[in-house]
Amino acid sequence: MEFSAASDPGRVRSHNEDSFALVPFSSGVLLAVADGVSGSQAGEVASAIATRTFRECLEPHQREAPETGPLRDALEAANERILTARQESTRQAGMGTTMTCAWLSEQRLAFAHVGDSRLYLLRRGELTCVTHDHSVAQELMRQGTIPPSEAERHPQKHVLTRWLGFEPFACDEGTLELEPGDVVLLCTDGLVSAITEAEVAREMRDGFAGVALRLVEAANRAGGPDNITVVAARTAPLDERGEQQ
Repeated sequence: MEFSAASDPGRVRSHNEDSFALVPFSSGVLLAVADGVSGSQAGEVASAIATRTFRECLEPHQREAPETGPLRDALEAANERILTARQESTRQAGMGTTMTCAWLSEQRLAFAHVGDSRLYLLRRGELTCVTHDHSVAQELMRQGTIPPSEAERHPQKHVLTRWLGFEPFACDEGTLELEPGDVVLLCTDGLVSAITEAEVAREMRDGFAGVALRLVEAANRAGGPDNITVVAARTAPLDERGEQQ
């Protein structure tokens, strides 16, 4: 399995409120991205709490097969820690963060998600968004109030309906069977706010080496309006004999 990661404040914001985790295990890898909620104080504190809690909670499971339960428990633990930390300082009052996390082996992916960071799967050149944003625009789309074509440019696209630091806690979760050569990509919304999914797919098809940095650079060339964080992993492709490398 190969890995790639990059994070940048972008061209507009003065500091980076994103955090990420990339933790190789003997049997796979843990990936996570977290994006401090815009408009709240100490977003960088909340995102750092989330990724640190994620690593701590998943460490005891590193010899197991990927499952959603430990991921959900990690997000819930992070939610509680953020809520507690909000009481410790006036600067941290109201802080929160998105988080999307994944646990991969060569054959299986488990994920958990809250907010509008995203998980994508590139398989045989086709890019699929696995997660659904917890935003007002996405809720309107799911209700049939607006068509999918409007959701990406809706004025409430970035107005969240759920995040860490929010009560009651709730997250989405799921599993996927992976194939040789699949690429799993997690990103904060600063990536897809700057470039389209078609542009993301094009950069990913250009090869896995350095893919995270290439995507960050592409977002910055497009204006870099927000912090940008990308982490990715690729399962081993098949060799000439049709065996996984």
